[in-house]
Amino acid sequence: MGATNSTQRETILNTPRGSLRGITQVDRTTSQPVCSRYTRIPYALPPAGSRRWRRPVSLPVDFSFNDSSSGEPGNYTEFGNICPQPEYGHSAAVLENENAVKEPENKQSEDCLYLNAWVPASDAPKGGWPVQVYLHGGWLQVGDAMQNATHDPFDLLKTYPRIIVSPTDRLNLFGFLASPELAEESGSIACGNFGFWDQRLAIEWVHANISLFGGNADNLTVGGLSAGANSTTFQLHYDTYRPAKERLIKRVFLYSNAVGIQPKAVTSPECQTQFDELLSVLDISKSLSGLEKLAALRSVPDLELVSKITILKQHTFRPSTDGEFISSSFLKSIHDGSFTTLLAEHGVKVLLGEVANEEMLYRLVNPASSLSSMETQLNNYYPTAVTSALVKAYPLPESSASEEEWPEINARILGDCQVHAVIRGFANSLLNPPAGATPLPISSVFRYRISWRAKGLDEWLDPKVLCCHACDIPVWWLSGHRAGFEMKDEETADGLLKPFYDFLKGDDLDWGTSSKEDIRHVKPDGSVVVEKDDRWDEGLRIWNVMAKAQGL
Repeated sequence: MGATNSTQRETILNTPRGSLRGITQVDRTTSQPVCSRYTRIPYALPPAGSRRWRRPVSLPVDFSFNDSSSGEPGNYTEFGNICPQPEYGHSAAVLENENAVKEPENKQSEDCLYLNAWVPASDAPKGGWPVQVYLHGGWLQVGDAMQNATHDPFDLLKTYPRIIVSPTDRLNLFGFLASPELAEESGSIACGNFGFWDQRLAIEWVHANISLFGGNADNLTVGGLSAGANSTTFQLHYDTYRPAKERLIKRVFLYSNAVGIQPKAVTSPECQTQFDELLSVLDISKSLSGLEKLAALRSVPDLELVSKITILKQHTFRPSTDGEFISSSFLKSIHDGSFTTLLAEHGVKVLLGEVANEEMLYRLVNPASSLSSMETQLNNYYPTAVTSALVKAYPLPESSASEEEWPEINARILGDCQVHAVIRGFANSLLNPPAGATPLPISSVFRYRISWRAKGLDEWLDPKVLCCHACDIPVWWLSGHRAGFEMKDEETADGLLKPFYDFLKGDDLDWGTSSKEDIRHVKPDGSVVVEKDDRWDEGLRIWNVMAKAQGL
């Protein structure tokens, strides 16, 4: 199936801005072209050298897709670089499988601001194809722009055609380093969140250029999984507060994540501590001036820099409150209903949900072995006050407990606070905001849960992780060639994919839910039902614990 049931041939797309040489994927059975793929399309100048830890710079206005040296069509047939990144333990869940589709080798480099586009091979409908912008997952620390087998949309586009665009952006310390030194250099606390500025520039590039590929620039849906959903929440908030002519996002989809915290301030002690630790492992003196420290950091090669991340105590680089991309009132606006009121006025629709066993993957990544190590790991995600409140909100192992018990409670907290609790709290803020705010109608909020795992996944994903975080990727992309989907599995996936396609097009859809507590649930046996959410109350309890710890 999928890529294993396709052949490839080169294709040329001619546009007023030059020509692109891409790849058309052809169905081996029918000999019909399904889609064309154009990869490594630049949307900004390389963020290297003096541009490291600065906002992305747009391409020149006269940029051409043509090869700059020959004037011939540019080569967009191979995936581009991805941001340098460490390796984490979640790969331990992937089993060796000699029949697995060979993954492309992704090269790592700071020169990584590219996007990939999949375009249906058939004629576009009137007005152009709906456009799905996908922001990849990976804790904001790792990941790639759909440059792997499980994200191959070949089978999906046969039945549900749309343009799919996925950008690479800066991650980990390249994308989210924050410190008073950076604020000093820029002359403002409005620094940091470079990865989010990358994403925003990519979205703006798509809006400005997607018509060249047959897309409808006025029909953009943005979303992602895990960190991609986290990013989308911040992107939606930023977009919502722009002037009307600058608002680009019509709908969002949040697969297994939302946001329940106000990020640390750029000039906070937490950011300073992380910055100082980075200096220490690189043997850069803290006695230097702020500008000298940054100059020394910029002189370190990118791959050497990223190699130091895993030895840091504070190894996770997260968004920061910078006063511009993320305002100091970000979380307050979600809780007091002012953000929801604007979403209602703008007619924005939201799809969000989870898989049943999110926490199983979190057991593999930086597992805790004691209370102190768990607090350290939680502080990599949350402000100290939130960590302290969460530790008190859960039943903890006894002091004499074995080390095996700590990874379990740590994973449960992360599973709740990254997914289960925050999606319920965010959904409640949309559907049931405080008095005086305007809620979104139930016809604009679509919640789901996936408890079904196709049997074919057992051949490459350890069955012990159950329906864990990110195991729904083959569902959303119908990448059965990797997951071993059978015909009945594709029929089950259609229970989500068909209404989701209507969502992308902007059509009314039959989701089936009628109250804030309803979810569309893909049950373990593959049946799709609408039922009451049995995790609703517990999710809101933890959401409110997090809010209270932040003074809300």
